Amino acid sequence: MSHKYWVAGMLPMAVFAHAETTTPSIDDTMVVTASRFEQPVKDVIAPINVVTRDQIEQSQAKTMTEVLRKMPGVEVTVNGGIGQQASIFIRGTNSTHALVLIDGVRMNQSLSSGTSINRIPLNQVERIELIRGSGAAVYGSDAIGGVLNIITRSERGSETKSITVGAGSNEYREGNFVASSDISENGHLKIAAGFQETDGFNVNPLLGQNDGDKHGFNGNQLMINYEHLLSENWTAFASVRWFDNDAEYNRYDSFNGPGYVVANGNSESTVYNLRTDFVSEQLASSWTFSHQESANTDTQPSVDTPFSLLDIDLTTFQWANRLTLSESFSLLAGADWRREKMNGNSRDTAFDASFTPSIVTHPFAGEDREIYGVYGSANYEIGDLQLQASARHDRYDSSYESAESFDDYTTWSLGAGYRIGDEHRVTASVGTAFKAPTFSDLDSNLFLEPEESLNLELGISGFYSAFYWQLAFYDNDVDNLIYYIKENQFSGNSYNVDARIRGVELETGFSTGPVSHTVVLEYKDHEDSKGIQLARRAKENAKWLMEYGIDDFDFSLSYLYTGKRMDLPSLAPTEDDYLAAYSLWDFGVTYWATPEVALRGRVDNLFDETYETTGGYPAPERAYYVSMDYRF
Repeated sequence: MSHKYWVAGMLPMAVFAHAETTTPSIDDTMVVTASRFEQPVKDVIAPINVVTRDQIEQSQAKTMTEVLRKMPGVEVTVNGGIGQQASIFIRGTNSTHALVLIDGVRMNQSLSSGTSINRIPLNQVERIELIRGSGAAVYGSDAIGGVLNIITRSERGSETKSITVGAGSNEYREGNFVASSDISENGHLKIAAGFQETDGFNVNPLLGQNDGDKHGFNGNQLMINYEHLLSENWTAFASVRWFDNDAEYNRYDSFNGPGYVVANGNSESTVYNLRTDFVSEQLASSWTFSHQESANTDTQPSVDTPFSLLDIDLTTFQWANRLTLSESFSLLAGADWRREKMNGNSRDTAFDASFTPSIVTHPFAGEDREIYGVYGSANYEIGDLQLQASARHDRYDSSYESAESFDDYTTWSLGAGYRIGDEHRVTASVGTAFKAPTFSDLDSNLFLEPEESLNLELGISGFYSAFYWQLAFYDNDVDNLIYYIKENQFSGNSYNVDARIRGVELETGFSTGPVSHTVVLEYKDHEDSKGIQLARRAKENAKWLMEYGIDDFDFSLSYLYTGKRMDLPSLAPTEDDYLAAYSLWDFGVTYWATPEVALRGRVDNLFDETYETTGGYPAPERAYYVSMDYRF
């Protein structure tokens, strides 16, 4: 039996293989996120990590957040369990500072304070690439902490057909189908569909006020991708992705209170993508058009109509080019356009001076803004030295006027890498980034200014036949960081504050006999201009992933440590404002009954740790999951 995964776990910047697996070296690993075009990972100056489809299956993760929390530089908060509201924090920056792409196209991040990362169907994912550090000089707004690219596109020539069924604690149920295959000499088709359900548990217990409540989740998804080789140089790609998720949560019934009710949050998204690629020996070009229709709807039993509806369309066009002038010199240039439009049916709940609620048309209903961006970069290599420079200019045209309007932004980055022999490399970079306020941000405070940052980074790494290590130091100054502060039981406001985030990350991978290990150690010093620690992100994090394969069995064990952190922003925090540190162990086993049938079992929170990633929302207790994967 060949164990079809890279046992460096979730962190294959360098990869290590079970003795029975032929695994590509670091020089062979290809990524697309750093420059928008495929390139060897050894040519990327920024820290980058990759998670493959095989690794996702081996981890038995049920949600995107379960995958991301094991990656370096990433912290995750969840308001409960599967499908509940979640946020990711990269290197101590805000949850909105991670630019999330799917197949290189940005997801709609205007719906709320970030992307609904916990509701992205994991069944559709082929690979995940994460760049830590500023990516604004290539991608524009939002990429202050990093760029997360979720890739669903399978490669021509790949043949995969599988059915997965599973069950688990809290009446968890899942069923997924994936098929990717060449359907003609030049055509490749991928279809993925599935569902995920759980009755859940009481994610927000309120001292006896809602005993017996459960907050469940129900998600359905479908994706169709088709790629066609038009000629030796031209390729066309089209895709349709859809998901519809319902998550129950606890809400104060401001309409018929006092008291709490189980409310329902629905998120539905349909995305249409068209892409054409041209590749020759010197020139690579791509044209991408995408249209996303996304709506978040919140309802409760005592109100006839939704008390909140954010219905936003995002249309984008991307033109990217890479010109290779010689083996040592290449240029990158392109242009982006996107339009964010909040449709006229969007609504919200407003409160008057006596806190009496009413459902009103959203202040930005019918409004839109268009963003135009142009960018370019140059990459030069001479011997063991690599130099890189990038710049980008964005212009914003809005149909509305904010009190602190903004029109234009220019971002840039400079980077260098130097190889010391065959095993070691030193990198350094400096770059700026920005984030424009979203519709939701401006709804909270019309006076918000865009966030701006300056990020410095120094890295050194070593790659050997038996192990690897990477050490990174970073210093990120963020001006006008958008910070939400709750002011009463019903509402709050967002404000601009200044912050500085400094940190050090150590990654290493090695083997002790047949057991492979990946270890990540992180320390972050993050605080606002008043010296107060930023909320919901720890100073200390540690991650340890172990994997072992013998005969027809694969075993995995992971350990995550998250230090003490403040729960909600506070101007004068006390000890009661902090969440306790926690340690979390997960264990999984896979038995290959036949080369086509894998029987999997997993125990989450092995030692039944009591902890919270969000105050008042206890994380799941020890949970058990089983599944069967049939490949044909």
